[in-house]
Amino acid sequence: MTTSHCLNCNKELVGKFCTGCGQKADTRRISFKNFVFNDILHGTFSIEKGMVFTAKQALLRPGKAALEYIYGKRRRYYNLFLFGLFLFGLILFLRHFYEQLAMAQGDVINDTALQDEASKRLDRMISEKRKLIVFLFVPFAAINSLLLFKRKSLNLSEHFIIAGMILLGMLLISTMGNLLFFLYLFTKSQVIATSINYGTPVLVLGYIAYGYYNAFASDYSRWGIILRILLFFILMILQACILLLAFIGFATNWEFGAITFSPFG
Repeated sequence: MTTSHCLNCNKELVGKFCTGCGQKADTRRISFKNFVFNDILHGTFSIEKGMVFTAKQALLRPGKAALEYIYGKRRRYYNLFLFGLFLFGLILFLRHFYEQLAMAQGDVINDTALQDEASKRLDRMISEKRKLIVFLFVPFAAINSLLLFKRKSLNLSEHFIIAGMILLGMLLISTMGNLLFFLYLFTKSQVIATSINYGTPVLVLGYIAYGYYNAFASDYSRWGIILRILLFFILMILQACILLLAFIGFATNWEFGAITFSPFG
């Protein structure tokens, strides 16, 4: 059904789409065929296409992709933070599924019997707040990059986009690491387990450095960008230590005694 005015916002129509809200001018009556092929299949594959493109850009050229997004090329990108939440939920599901399979095979995942009460409390706090802890990377990284990478004259919100793109890549790497860890259940190879346990964090750290190098290398000399990336990591480590001390303080009632914990375990 084609009308002279948009049925959604009543703006006069010029062309195939409303210039006010973007709705199609041709709004046919909903049929079963239209519902299945347009609303379900087209919507689903459009989301997947956007996710695949965004994931590829985040892994291969995170800095430049974030800058493209900042400078206006946004149509092809899926929402970074919604995508990040989806990946975080997927990681939690994979870990839970892995633990269930491991326990079914008689493996012990976490033995907390020897932990004191403060250590158990700290583990619970970190487990309950793990989504917040992971996504705190974005504001911390954005503030640090705002201080260190000034030549592009980006504001704090734009540095949030760069940090969000890099966090997305970190979550993609972590997802792949969690998927690979299922190989251990079938092979029981300590080589595989050790490689994934140590290889994934190394890849993530290297990826973070690459992400900021990819975004800002053209603005600085080689040693200038290397120095700034090193300072970025130093600031992130200091912020992580302060955050950890705050968690330990709450868990031990600010006594800071001996404590053991397994974050995200």
